[in-house]
Amino acid sequence: MKSPGRFVWILLMLVVLLTNGMGAFGLKVLSAWGLPAGIKFPYLTVWYAAGLPLIGIPMLVRGVYGGFKELRWGALYAVLSLGGQLAMSYALDYGVPGSVVYPVAVGGSILVVALAGRLLFGEKMHPLSWAGVGIGIVAVILLGVSAS
Repeated sequence: MKSPGRFVWILLMLVVLLTNGMGAFGLKVLSAWGLPAGIKFPYLTVWYAAGLPLIGIPMLVRGVYGGFKELRWGALYAVLSLGGQLAMSYALDYGVPGSVVYPVAVGGSILVVALAGRLLFGEKMHPLSWAGVGIGIVAVILLGVSAS
């Protein structure tokens, strides 16, 4: 697969940056407004359903199709992601500040991806990259300590 040009890459990363946290931000709004707990699952369902055309349309245009293996992995990741979103929502409902919930979620993701890349795929990370992961974890701990 051909790598996108620099401009396309920057544009895609900007879209990721702007859209990745929007679902979680909505969870904070739901919690802050005191909306009933039963609204969380429909809210997240709409967010996840909205992502389908964002993935499906480019796949159709490019003629890229997945098989059963991709469908299974996608379903597993969707269930895990939904579970993580619901857990963040419940943490917010129980009064854990958003300044703690979101960094823990993001920091945890960074650590899991770094470890999985190394252990499962043999990816090598520069020592400075590992230092960045460590600093991120320390930052999350400091946020948690300062919030209590």
